[in-house]
Amino acid sequence: MQSLFNWFYWAINLGALSSILTTSIEKHHSFWLAYLIPLIVFIGSIVILLIGRHKYIRVQPTGSLLVQAFHVIRTALQMRRKLGRQDHIKHFLDYAKEIPSSTRYEETETNMNQFIEDLKQIIRICRVFAFYPFYVICYNQLTGNLISQAAQMNVGSLPNDILLNIDPLVLIIFIPIFEKIIYPSLRRYRINFKPMFRITCGFIFASLSMAWTAFVQHLIYSTGPNYSFTAKPCSTCQKHNNISVAWQIPSYFLIAVSEIFAQITGLEYAYTHAPVSMKSIILSLFLLTSAIGSALNFALLPITVDPKLIWMYTSLAIVAFVIGIIFYIVFRHEDTPNESVESTVST
Repeated sequence: MQSLFNWFYWAINLGALSSILTTSIEKHHSFWLAYLIPLIVFIGSIVILLIGRHKYIRVQPTGSLLVQAFHVIRTALQMRRKLGRQDHIKHFLDYAKEIPSSTRYEETETNMNQFIEDLKQIIRICRVFAFYPFYVICYNQLTGNLISQAAQMNVGSLPNDILLNIDPLVLIIFIPIFEKIIYPSLRRYRINFKPMFRITCGFIFASLSMAWTAFVQHLIYSTGPNYSFTAKPCSTCQKHNNISVAWQIPSYFLIAVSEIFAQITGLEYAYTHAPVSMKSIILSLFLLTSAIGSALNFALLPITVDPKLIWMYTSLAIVAFVIGIIFYIVFRHEDTPNESVESTVST
């Protein structure tokens, strides 16, 4: 399963390299042609999906799992108020199992109890996901503030957003290296690089990326002619400082390695630990952390200005490191295999 998600993420980033072409077309030709190319690719993808539609496994819809989950939670609240605290009930949702059998169909009782157990497992998984928005905040700097940072540096004739492609390029090169060399070598020496430790490493590498970005921002502010950009350059003046954009490369490299540890492992963990009936929704919840992290980026707006950017990147580096350590302390025992997970994976 680890290998499956490694190659899945590799394929995503292979497609991401197309932005090398589109950003160059946007700068040297036109925006309309840069948008036309991905439109053609999407149309081709839809055609392929339609041609192969009879070969895919299509599961018939069985109703909204979210509606069922809210129903279970409401029932648990009602039974908790009715019965009071019961010492033999270990989990809050188990109160929903105490509803009298006469009020529900007997043949659905077993299914409902299984759904409650699945929902409890979902809640346990979401505890891991709760840390991911802090990682996403660091990752999102690539598509926002690092592009602005590149505009303050000497990029030559290149568009300043073309450096974004270093991230997928590193992933395309290093995912196979991790898959074929690093992970097998660790297993050969009986070093089991388990999911929770891999995710922790992802936070640490994200922290290193932000720390390096803070250092680069310091170099920018220490270099003329604009230094800290507190005074905006005039219309005829040089808009960037005399420092090469190549200083940004380690930032992209480190965040790409962090994706191998955090993002790919997160997808793997979500799928392998989710109940069979809820794999799609748990993967959706994992992707929801990206939306939450993006929303939290708004909190950084007051310090996303010159000359405060050094402190923003430094703060993100510290937060990512601390969150990574807390994550490992809280979840290090989750790496112990259990029967329910093994049965889910085999299914």
